[in-house]
Amino acid sequence: MLDLLDLKLNGFEPRKYQLDAACSVIEKGNTLVVMPTALGKTYVAMLVLAEVLRRNQNNRALFLAPTKPLADQQFKKIQETLQLGDNACLLTGELSPEKRLPLLSSVKVICATPQAIENDVLSSRVDLKDFALIVFDEVHRAVGEYSYSFIAQQAMRVKPSPLLLGLTASPSSEKEKIKEICKNLGVTNLFVRSESDSDVSKYIQPVGVEWEFIPLPQEMKQARDLLTDILRDSLQELKRSGFLGSADANQVNKRDLLALRATILRGLSKNSAGYRALTVQAKTLSILHALDVLDSQGVSSLLSFLKSLYGRDKPSKAAKELTSDFRLQKVITVAENLIKAGVDHPKFGVLQDLAKHAVENNQSVIVFAHFRDSVEKIVSLLNEKSLGAKSLVGRSIKNGSGMTQKKQLAVVEQFKSREFPILVCTSVGEEGLDLTTVDLVVFFEAVPSEIRLIQRRGRAGRTKSGKVIVLVAKGTKDEAFHWISRRKEKKMNDTLKNLPQLTMQDFSNGE
Repeated sequence: MLDLLDLKLNGFEPRKYQLDAACSVIEKGNTLVVMPTALGKTYVAMLVLAEVLRRNQNNRALFLAPTKPLADQQFKKIQETLQLGDNACLLTGELSPEKRLPLLSSVKVICATPQAIENDVLSSRVDLKDFALIVFDEVHRAVGEYSYSFIAQQAMRVKPSPLLLGLTASPSSEKEKIKEICKNLGVTNLFVRSESDSDVSKYIQPVGVEWEFIPLPQEMKQARDLLTDILRDSLQELKRSGFLGSADANQVNKRDLLALRATILRGLSKNSAGYRALTVQAKTLSILHALDVLDSQGVSSLLSFLKSLYGRDKPSKAAKELTSDFRLQKVITVAENLIKAGVDHPKFGVLQDLAKHAVENNQSVIVFAHFRDSVEKIVSLLNEKSLGAKSLVGRSIKNGSGMTQKKQLAVVEQFKSREFPILVCTSVGEEGLDLTTVDLVVFFEAVPSEIRLIQRRGRAGRTKSGKVIVLVAKGTKDEAFHWISRRKEKKMNDTLKNLPQLTMQDFSNGE
């Protein structure tokens, strides 16, 4: 077997399973490496990278990570481990194309976000045939239209045999998705380790997971029921007119409704009923959003959203129908009464108590929330108790709102150095960030994805035992998401147990 122990790696002594993984990649070609969080998948890539550079001084490599904070973290690890100096650089969309251009053509190792590299490929600023190795961190994203898929396919098109390496702790519970990842990266080799494997089990830190079910006040249930009634009526109308297959409120989501709008628009010339369907679709989307806001952000945010419907200068037909519905007017009355009574969302009180107890015990906490508004509200409520919370959110491509890369990186470094105890973030904090001091992770809402469940949970227990608490509002989609994610996680664990026994033929023939 290939001997990698003589590679010059500053301050890093590879474990046996990391050496085994790196040798497997170098000897067998394009590889999907699947390992639990905190087992050092990045260092497997470092070993491969060091060997590729050693074999030919002209070799160059790309290391791709899906978020700016993660790309920065991986760049720093490359610099610390391989000590490449000016022969390594970090590229993201915040660096102008003019400044990226000389780096793209000269630097040996480029660490970047995939969107930046995709744009550079499309603009002919970079030629992928120049790279002997491309690493795809958090490679479970390499499905559909995501940039990873484009970059891998382009690399294989322009270069006879590039070495492509995908890293993930959570590929998918669906074999078809794993098959898609393998196809997109031209994978010919699988290297899989689970928590029960003897060569990695001793490095696994225990993470306890608790699901805290929180009952809603009766008045919040009343508001939900009224909104759900409006939703059902709209769904039934869409179904009766032939635009929707199911009127089950538990089966329809925002993605379905956005896709439905596109379908209706395409058929307008042949079906005049589509004009009415567009109004109902827009109304349905607003009610779904109202339910999401109530469930995740509470009564005050719901009231703000509903009043914005009434305050529009030029309301749409859908907004006019909604605001004239007596049930919506009743929801507003219920919400106003709840605010007067000092009731917003019971999760906030539970979260404050959890955070207070953690801070008093000198623990660090990460809180995950779906919406940016939720993040800011949580930070404000925690800081009302002087608990020391800061936010970490991404930056919107559409309007530039959110946090710049510089601000994101500063907040991450401050949290890692224990300058403040509580980090409240959106999905930008889910993947890969090596926040080694985290004692407690709190999900403000349950997630339906096994991948997101594992990624979020993986922020705890990296160097010591940790704890995860998922807040579940009873009688809402939280509860459904709770069961969905747990079922999918079990299915993924079963899939991973069988993955090492599969051959690439299994993935090519669709078994």
